Amino acid sequence: MDAPVSAEDPAKLRAALLRAMPMSRMLDYGMDHGDAVHLANAAVSEPWHEVATRLAETQLTRAEAAADRGDVETAVACYRRATASLIFAQMAFNTDHPVKRALYVRLTRAYQAAAELDTELRVERLSIPFRQSHCTAWFVSRSGDRPAPTVVIVGGQSGWGPAFHQQAEALARRGLSAVLLEAPGQGDTRMAGGLHLDGNVDRAFSAALDAVRARTGYGGRYGVWGNSFGGLLAARAAVHDSRFGACCVNGATAKPEPLPFRTAREQSRALLGVDTDDEAAAVFRTLWLDPAVERTSAAMLVLHGGNDPLVSLDQQKVFLDLSAHPTLRVWDDGDHTMYNHSAERTEFVCDWFRAQLGRA
Repeated sequence: MDAPVSAEDPAKLRAALLRAMPMSRMLDYGMDHGDAVHLANAAVSEPWHEVATRLAETQLTRAEAAADRGDVETAVACYRRATASLIFAQMAFNTDHPVKRALYVRLTRAYQAAAELDTELRVERLSIPFRQSHCTAWFVSRSGDRPAPTVVIVGGQSGWGPAFHQQAEALARRGLSAVLLEAPGQGDTRMAGGLHLDGNVDRAFSAALDAVRARTGYGGRYGVWGNSFGGLLAARAAVHDSRFGACCVNGATAKPEPLPFRTAREQSRALLGVDTDDEAAAVFRTLWLDPAVERTSAAMLVLHGGNDPLVSLDQQKVFLDLSAHPTLRVWDDGDHTMYNHSAERTEFVCDWFRAQLGRA
C-alpha cells in the first residue's frame, strides 16, 4: 500500500492523494465533474488543498450571485458543490492541522448556507449531547413530511457528515429521513467538540436516536448505514440498540487493526486521540465484533467491491453472521465503498431501507 511520502516529493504526494481521493470518490461526495477533473489533473506543484479551495471559492461566488438574483435552486446547488470541494481540500491533512480546522469550518458554513435556502429539503443542524460535549449531526427530510423512519448515516476515518448528503437526499426522496452523524473522532465532533472514538461509541448512536425521537415523535424502527470504517460503527450500533431494525455495512472489517501505511496510521491516531500504533491497536480491539457472542435483531445488508484494496470479502462476511436476516451484494469490479458504482449503490441501499422500514 502507500509508502511514507515526504513533502519534498510532490509527485509521490499527489499520487498518494489521488489513491485516497480518486475522481469517483469526488463525484460520489457531490463535486462538480469539471471541478473533479481540474483537481485530479492539477499540476503537482500546486498544493492539493489550495486547488480544491479555489474551486470551492468559485462555486461560492456563483452561489452568492444566484442567491442575490433570487435563483435559489442554483444557489443551493453551488453551495453544495462548494461544500464537496472543501471536503476534499481539508482531506489533504490527516491530522488536525490549523488549516484543516479552518477548512472544515468553511465547509460546514457552506453546507448550512445551502440548508437555509433549500425549499425542497429540510436540513437542520443538530447538537447531540454526549459525554461532556456534543456530537454534530444533520437531520435531512423532505419539507412538510410527517415523521418518518430515519436512517443514521456515518462515515469512517476521513469522510464525514456532509460528504454523504447525496445518500441522505436519496433517502428523503423515498419518504425516509436521514441523520448525517459525525461520531466521536469525526469531523466537527472531534475538531470542535473534542470527542474521540472509543469502545463506548455505540452510545452516541443511541443518543442520536433519542434526539430524533424527541424532535419528531417517531417511535418506530430506525436504520443505520456505515461507510468504510463506519460500517463497523453501524454494526455495533445495531447490536447494542434494538431500535435499529436495518443495518447496512459498506466496506468495513469487523476486527480493525492499524494499517501499514502512513495515511491510515495518521488518520487512525487522530480518530482515536492517541499517539502510537500500539495505543491505536488497543482501542481498535475494544471495537471488535464477534458473531459467536454478539447478535442483532436488525436485518443486515453488506456491500462489497471485488477491487476493494482495503477490505476483503471474508472480512466483510463476518457481519452477515450477526443477523438472522442477512443480505450480501457484491460488485465484482467495485472500488472501496463502491465509489465507482455510487449511483447504483445508493439507489440499491435506499430501496432496501425503504423495504425494511416502510415509508412516510
